[in-house]
Amino acid sequence: MDHSDLDSIFNPRSVAVAGVSTKSEGAGFGGINYLNSLLHCGFKGKIYPVNPKGGEIKGLKVYPNVKDIPEPVDYVISCIPASAALELMRDCAAKGVKGIHFYTSGFSETATKEGDQLEKAACSLARQSGIRVIGPNCMGVYHPKGGLAFVSDSSNESGSVGLICQSGGNAIYLIRAAAQRGIRFSKAISYGNACDVNESDLLEYLADDPDTKIITAYIEGVNNGQRFKQALNKTASTKPVVVLKAGTSEIGAVAAASHTGSLSGSERIWDGLLHQVGAVRVYSLEELIDMAVTFSYLSLPAGRRTAVLGVGGGTTVLLADDCAGAGLIVPRFPPVTRKELSNLLGSEAGTILNNPVDLSADAWRVGFYDILKVLANSDNIDLTMVHFPFSITSLPPPRAETWEFLLQDVLRAYRELTKPLVVVIHFLVFEEDCKWMLKAQRKCYEAGIAVYHSIGGAAKAVDRLLRYRELRQSRS
Repeated sequence: MDHSDLDSIFNPRSVAVAGVSTKSEGAGFGGINYLNSLLHCGFKGKIYPVNPKGGEIKGLKVYPNVKDIPEPVDYVISCIPASAALELMRDCAAKGVKGIHFYTSGFSETATKEGDQLEKAACSLARQSGIRVIGPNCMGVYHPKGGLAFVSDSSNESGSVGLICQSGGNAIYLIRAAAQRGIRFSKAISYGNACDVNESDLLEYLADDPDTKIITAYIEGVNNGQRFKQALNKTASTKPVVVLKAGTSEIGAVAAASHTGSLSGSERIWDGLLHQVGAVRVYSLEELIDMAVTFSYLSLPAGRRTAVLGVGGGTTVLLADDCAGAGLIVPRFPPVTRKELSNLLGSEAGTILNNPVDLSADAWRVGFYDILKVLANSDNIDLTMVHFPFSITSLPPPRAETWEFLLQDVLRAYRELTKPLVVVIHFLVFEEDCKWMLKAQRKCYEAGIAVYHSIGGAAKAVDRLLRYRELRQSRS
């Protein structure tokens, strides 16, 4: 299907922001937010603030009406009240606008007759005029390469992950949280009520997008199940697709209907559909980010045999349970591997060398590099997880310097050894721990290492990656 009309939304030459207030930064939050976001993200085209009172803001002339703008306008971001939507749509049609995004709520998600009729009327006008509509009730488009954003702190670095997100708030969170773990987006879109452009359109568009290698999606509901299945099947056959389906419980379905006016579906139906088409299903926003990290950074392990290395005896017991529960194997080391590890330590006092490996107090003295080298050379290990349980250890002070010493060993091992390796930074309690974690995970993803915030999350992500590979191989 041809979706070239969506290019005017993702790659507009000019953008008008309707509803920009010139009174103060605090007035008309929506309009000033989008204006600031476009300026921060470096939009290269023309930006036209619109307000009936005219004036000037941030060095830009404010036009009373979209029709008053002397040059062509490709895309309009509407931050005006829903009651004025039809008038704006008529003005956009007269101007020849190609796409419009309704940030405003007050449409079908209100579950009122008035809201539903208003949305249908606006979309009917759009179809008659050939205008594509994003929303209503959503944050719209984030396209770093094109300079489009809906929050001003968004990274203007482009990446390979696409995001389709029905919720505006979740889209903002996912973009911010994923950025902290090294994920950069090709395109992301919050599409709200989906009165026109919907999840099927966006899946098909991203399937053909050369900048998008991995597709992630948060979906509350769909209105055309058969078309969605076809779009999802096509997309998942060419690229990894990770889906978080919300609203499968009875109470969740009610919440989804009141949030975006969506029709939900049962847990069983969605589970069967996603498995049938070969999409990866996740159950939380954190798991969605974990899979974006996994597909972006982790080299495919040969199998599920996992070595776990870290500090903290009680922690290692939990780690073994987490790995086993997620479908990974934590094998006991053969005698030759155990002997090599023992030789490195000189004594096994205070350590556990059975897998998981707990170095305890010896960690700061021995370091991680030589241990990781032995594990990488072991014939019964496919993958190594290194965990930093920051706030439960009693490493010698200053702790941050000790952890940094161990982190440098991990970075060196990743550069020099061949088997896949991931890092888990967890059990954070104090402010200084969180600050170190942010710096450490940046060093890891800049080196190409996948970082997770729990062993359970890491184990599930690795298992899903392996299951994805097995499913693709079975269908090829």
